[in-house]
Amino acid sequence: MPALEDISIHAWLLEHNIRTEKGLPVDFNKHLFLFEPYTDLSKEQVILKAAQVGLSSLAVLKALYLAKKLGVDIIYTLPTDADVGVFVGGKVNRFIRQNPILQSYTQDKDTVEQKKVGDGMIYYRGTFTKRAAISVSADVLIHDELDFSDQEIIGDYQSRLQHSNYRWMWCFGHPSAQGVGVSAVWDKSDQKHWFIKCNHCEKEQYMSFPESINQEKLIFQCKYCFKELSEEARRVGRWVKKYKDREISGYWIPLLIAPWITAKDIIEKFNNSTEEFFYNRVLGLPYVGAGNKVNQQDILQNLTEDINEQKGRIVIGCDTGEWLRFVVGNQDGLFYYGQTKKYEDIELLLKRYPMSIAVFDAGGDIIGVRALRERNPGRVFLCHYSQDRKTMQLIRWGQEKEQGNVVVDRNRMMQFVIDEFKSKRIPLQGAESDWWDYWLHWSHIYRVEEEDNLGIPRRKWLRNGRDDWVHATLYWRTGMDRFGRGDGVVLSSREEKFSESFEIPPNKRVPFPAINKLVMPQTKDDDWRRIKT
Repeated sequence: MPALEDISIHAWLLEHNIRTEKGLPVDFNKHLFLFEPYTDLSKEQVILKAAQVGLSSLAVLKALYLAKKLGVDIIYTLPTDADVGVFVGGKVNRFIRQNPILQSYTQDKDTVEQKKVGDGMIYYRGTFTKRAAISVSADVLIHDELDFSDQEIIGDYQSRLQHSNYRWMWCFGHPSAQGVGVSAVWDKSDQKHWFIKCNHCEKEQYMSFPESINQEKLIFQCKYCFKELSEEARRVGRWVKKYKDREISGYWIPLLIAPWITAKDIIEKFNNSTEEFFYNRVLGLPYVGAGNKVNQQDILQNLTEDINEQKGRIVIGCDTGEWLRFVVGNQDGLFYYGQTKKYEDIELLLKRYPMSIAVFDAGGDIIGVRALRERNPGRVFLCHYSQDRKTMQLIRWGQEKEQGNVVVDRNRMMQFVIDEFKSKRIPLQGAESDWWDYWLHWSHIYRVEEEDNLGIPRRKWLRNGRDDWVHATLYWRTGMDRFGRGDGVVLSSREEKFSESFEIPPNKRVPFPAINKLVMPQTKDDDWRRIKT
């Protein structure tokens, strides 16, 4: 007889009486909409979901099942290492302890970072260090809470599939902004919706807000006859593809289709939470509200043809890493930005403007920037980001032993600078072509809302691509906060010898050449003309 795992995951679950981490049987009675996603072994998958719909249990069991059945190596990512500890310790390890068959599969039952399952391996990793992304190769990637992960590191993980015969990639989570994370993958998928049949008029439909709720009667209603939908009608349905010729398998799971959730629950969540939280966590939809993305107009409306005289204190903001990406400006705005791989080039800027100061990222390159600070005491400062500070201070400059350092509330400072751009308070000297690459970095950030440990919603800016010049601007603005009113010196046309990788005209004072609404899934046209059964 074939092994149960060779028949189907459902045969395996049933025969071994697989239980949840709480010791309860894995039951599809109220999770019928998860029956098909459990069996889906498509190479690429995406699940756009609300909170608390059973996806974590699905992800744990499918990963263990796949590692045992196929002997594949799996990288399972979560946003941070702390998330990994909570997920593996509080979910995965408890699943294994509750199920003897899983204990027999797994050699390292209580470890956090990896599990040896049969001939396969599951590696659990965070997404905020490159080291984790380059340490192992894999056959399958599972990205949990994709939108809250570092998107650049996610790209690094995807390169770990290059030598596999499988190269599967699955992702799921709460969406954030349109076109980011799971939303971006969903847009390319077949976009399956859970279609139910009205227990009165028998017309098929997918549930949507607010059409599927009668807010006066506090009931779910049919979108055609407007009579009350029974719990059974919502429980029993089928997945229907919006697009039949797309390879990525996609599912949309809002709380509307969870039979244990009442219409009253949905209405209370709508009335007692922010729009962003309601759309992301209840409807499982990306939310494009005012301020969640930086628009091209927000930045480029600050362009000016006025020549920045480069008087007063000059401040350099620089983000460190493989490249040193920097901006240069004063109280009249930014007049130059660029990139280099050599600290000597930044040092030449400090020489060119004798009264200038520079604020650097403290966490990118640990050695080079500190050596530069030692050579330029009192002129080079290291910026340390903080989050959720108990104080209301936006910027805190180091005193005594902390001199040469500055602590900044990252998310509040980013919002502050964005608001200044929107208010046209940061002039950019030059034309659109001069600042286009700079603007592109601003286009790569987006704002999400997540709950802290106390369940309080907090807004946080994340990235979906390179955002180095964004942070360089934050460091510049930090320096301007303290030094922006000082007297500077404008140099004459003496020449400085710059390296070949660094293109800044040393003798010119002209513009330098420059290196709300809810977004529903794409489901209009009358429930696809009420598809036929």
